[in-house]
Amino acid sequence: MMSASATTVVLESMSAHTHTMRSEATQETVNINRASVEELAAKLRGVGLARARAIIELRESLGGFTDVDQLLQVRGLGIKVLNENRERIIL
Repeated sequence: MMSASATTVVLESMSAHTHTMRSEATQETVNINRASVEELAAKLRGVGLARARAIIELRESLGGFTDVDQLLQVRGLGIKVLNENRERIIL
């Protein structure tokens, strides 16, 4: 059985590792012309499944994105969300 201080150290280490994994995941790039609904929702801040579906619907209606700013046509996806994700997005 672990002591309380050993348990605390293990939990803190696990928490730090989880935070690092989340940070790394959010820094991954996402190709908005190829990504699935799940990928978009997982990799883009402020984008859940519903908004990810809307991105794909727009992508299909446009025949693919030619400019990242076209994402502003997605209802509910404003300049703030776009700017938070701009470095992650590739075409």
